[in-house]
Amino acid sequence: MLTAALRIAHRWKGRICFAIIDQGFGSATNFLATILYAAWLPLDGFGNYVILWTVSLFIETVQVALMIDGLPALVSRFGRSNRRRIDTAGAWVALGYGGVTSLLLLAAVPVLAAWDGGSAASLVCMAAINPVQRLYIYVRRLAYIRDRQDAAAAGAIVYCVTMVSGAFALHLLDMLSLSAILLLWGVGIAAAMLLTCAMGVPCLRATRRANVAWLALRLWRSGRWLVGGALCLWLSQWGMFPLAAAIGGSQAVGVLRALQNLFTPVVQFNAALFLALLPRVADHVAAKGRHYARSFALYGTVAFTGIVVVYSGPVLLGAERIVTLAFRKPEIIASIHLLWPLAAAVVLGAASQGAGMALLAENRTQAAFASRVASVLGFFAGAAVLGPSMGVEGLLWANAAANALGTAWLVAAALAVEKEARTSPGLRETDTFLKPT
Repeated sequence: MLTAALRIAHRWKGRICFAIIDQGFGSATNFLATILYAAWLPLDGFGNYVILWTVSLFIETVQVALMIDGLPALVSRFGRSNRRRIDTAGAWVALGYGGVTSLLLLAAVPVLAAWDGGSAASLVCMAAINPVQRLYIYVRRLAYIRDRQDAAAAGAIVYCVTMVSGAFALHLLDMLSLSAILLLWGVGIAAAMLLTCAMGVPCLRATRRANVAWLALRLWRSGRWLVGGALCLWLSQWGMFPLAAAIGGSQAVGVLRALQNLFTPVVQFNAALFLALLPRVADHVAAKGRHYARSFALYGTVAFTGIVVVYSGPVLLGAERIVTLAFRKPEIIASIHLLWPLAAAVVLGAASQGAGMALLAENRTQAAFASRVASVLGFFAGAAVLGPSMGVEGLLWANAAANALGTAWLVAAALAVEKEARTSPGLRETDTFLKPT
């Protein structure tokens, strides 16, 4: 067993190393930017930044569910003979999604201007950079699918340097504002995407409309269940920010995001493993059958959970010193007790990653959707009970309970895969445009 483990580690060391670099620099960027903005901006201004950030995350969550998570299984099934057509069509689908969501953001500008005129310009800036963000998310995932983690890592390094140096420049020039931060965000993403594409990851190329329509339809068939699940996930995990704003104002949102940021490194580390492993797990499931998915669900759940537990222990033990050193704001220091429900939610969320990867690898998206529905229903039920009596802390404990419910559902579905494989009639291929190879 030790020899086999060492052999697997040797074969995967390059992929995982670059994936960790990619996610490490991406995590470092978000981690450092959050600390800097929390320290430099007024707490209510930082809270407004967090609210816009959650809006962008909502758009990204739908994109990942609709057209990103389903790509590995699709690429594994249809083989390398259709590689160029799938890559190019996917880029146009991502750009189209970015255009539609930007129009929706612009449509909300008059409403926001009537409520808070100072924030309308920020929403226009977000609409401007949104298509570039959507295209970069696709290009970055495609780098993993095509075993070009080195290109994704190079893009992440450029993104980190651009964002951190730009933040210091804006601060020193006394130009730091919400609109400036969003425009800097767009510049950093554009630079990262251009470098990733320059290193050989396909981007926008001419293609037939039929290719784009075919891929969009395939992604919708597999992703429609994930979209509903993604919306539920956003509501249960990030929907607490609007609720926190309603209970405690924008300052409460700023405090909550600052504390949550302490767990960003381990969340991004696990995301690196998830991105690196998912395409290859999909390949093994296609070659070896669904029993492989069940085995991976067991080991993956233990591994992802263990990583977060090891990280969270020192953070909780040294919470007061860490928060004081990082933020130096008394409102944040006085709220360190909120780290406990945040840590519980992160640990439980990690427990679902191994099982979730196994289900995605075999394109069983309905189970993921059902687990997310259970999670969001649990969150709102818990928030209704704990929110009025405990305030923001009640929302966080409701979130942790919702993660526990969703994780239990997902793990049960993944472990039941072998039984379903014996009773399922199997996959049917009805497409006439692209055939599996």
